[in-house]
Amino acid sequence: MIIHRNGWPGVGKRTVATILATRLGARLIDNHLLHDVAIRCAGVDDPARWPLCETVRAAAYQVLVERPRAERFVMTNALCAGAAREREAWSRVVALALARGAPLVPVVLEADEAVLLARVQSPERHGRKLSDPEALAAMLRADRLLKPDVPWRLDLDTTALSPAAAAAAIEAHVSALAAGGLLVPADGRHLLLVDEP
Repeated sequence: MIIHRNGWPGVGKRTVATILATRLGARLIDNHLLHDVAIRCAGVDDPARWPLCETVRAAAYQVLVERPRAERFVMTNALCAGAAREREAWSRVVALALARGAPLVPVVLEADEAVLLARVQSPERHGRKLSDPEALAAMLRADRLLKPDVPWRLDLDTTALSPAAAAAAIEAHVSALAAGGLLVPADGRHLLLVDEP
């Protein structure tokens, strides 16, 4: 099973994913694990960053394809619907699930803009993650989060939730899918995206 969590910077993706992965005994594959290699080697603004990121992702996903079938993954990302590169990144997650014959549960984390802007300024983000509230505000104005148009997607507002409560809500959602016989291997429907204005 793959639980893929998508959300804006500051929404709590990695924090919640760490708790969820521990609760489920799953392997955590967060977006910084893949992006940081490219950023540290090439730099944030260097054109070599994205090709290197894709090379790292391809190598990592090939290893993940070959992991034992019973192994579960909790993945994070910040994918926007209007960015071709980010839609391609989602298609690679879907391809990973298809290659493993694994269920893929998309989770979209959201929060009020004021909360996101405050969270990105936290000191522990500086030098590691986006910490500029103006850059985030520009992102929020320019695009929207990528949302697969599948009935088992969970949209979760973390504005008033603790990380532990958000992880528990995701775990409960996955349990409900399993109980209802809906935790089935991924298919091409995962590539269909919600078409919001």
